[in-house]
Amino acid sequence: MIERVLIVDDEPLARERLADLVRAQAPGAVLREAGNGDDAIAMITEWAPQLVLLDMQMPERTGLEVVAAVGAARMPPTIFVTAYDEYAVQAFDVAALDYLLKPFDDERFAAAWQRAITRDATATVVAQARLLGALAGATPAAVEAASASRAAAPRYIDRMVVKHDQRTIVVMLSDVQWIASDGNYVVLHAGRDKYQVRETLTSLESRLDPRRFLRIHRRTIVDMRAMKELQPWFGGDQIMILRDGTRLKVSRNLRATVAKRLAGEW
Repeated sequence: MIERVLIVDDEPLARERLADLVRAQAPGAVLREAGNGDDAIAMITEWAPQLVLLDMQMPERTGLEVVAAVGAARMPPTIFVTAYDEYAVQAFDVAALDYLLKPFDDERFAAAWQRAITRDATATVVAQARLLGALAGATPAAVEAASASRAAAPRYIDRMVVKHDQRTIVVMLSDVQWIASDGNYVVLHAGRDKYQVRETLTSLESRLDPRRFLRIHRRTIVDMRAMKELQPWFGGDQIMILRDGTRLKVSRNLRATVAKRLAGEW
């Protein structure tokens, strides 16, 4: 549970709106505000918030400079909030939890908040595992080795940064229903929006979480949560119908793999 939230923005109205959005998600959370980077650094160091909503462009110190001063390793989970898209790549380089581009709506903020909750829950589980290991008599070295093993587990991407018409767009993979190959590019289908990225489908597949994303054709990967039903098709192929009505071919060579994955087998 996120109980301490720091809002950092040089505009009072922006801080007020963020505070309202946080209260809508977590009415009992304690909020503190900072209007500049120096105050933010002091509060992060002394108060140890569980989440920071951090403006990117501020007088004297930018959001990235705040992270640099605190230290990326010691920085609490951070959601950058800014009107400038050109800093997105740098933000994710310092492990930003999300990047909210102004103007954004309540739904987009709620999605970012949910990611923060998931991150907080994961950290709690790891801390509990360390405590249980210590109570069970495991040596500190064994506990740390187990923690290191968990940290070394494969980490899959949850977003992609797309360049388009001199804009930088952050596409969350949770919003993507399916991905198509287009030569040396892939096309991310997120509802009515499409985003083209210069990367091969095979290369991208290796970085996607296999518990969610499934290859159904040499040119198609699908988020299994978007699937509605399968129907037989000509020549041993199948048609996968998504919840939005999209119809995608399942190749005969991958039918068995698809069936196993849908049955929960690997």
